Amino acid sequence: MQLDSSVFVTLVGSAAATLTTGSFLPQIIRAYRTKKMQDVSPYLMALFASGTTLWLAYGVFKADWVIIIANLLGTAFNLLLLYMKYVYGRRSKPPPPPSSQSLSSPDEAR
Repeated sequence: MQLDSSVFVTLVGSAAATLTTGSFLPQIIRAYRTKKMQDVSPYLMALFASGTTLWLAYGVFKADWVIIIANLLGTAFNLLLLYMKYVYGRRSKPPPPPSSQSLSSPDEAR
């Protein structure tokens, strides 16, 4: 049985789309479990979401469902990570350092 070249190209594209889009899932799961996102750059996520949005538009122009679905999911996953970065970043802010007044003894404060 010989595989048609267009079917082969679609399979390769589908495999690539599955791997690259699925690569976000470990980070999403880890962020959800740990509620920590401080090591993830918001610039990376914003730029990547911008790129996947443009790829999505390209897929629509070309009417290529593999490109459309992969980049729709990629954009959604990136926006989810960006949201998690914002929410978990607000929760995990370290407490402010003690003021110099609170470090002094009670007698010095008078």
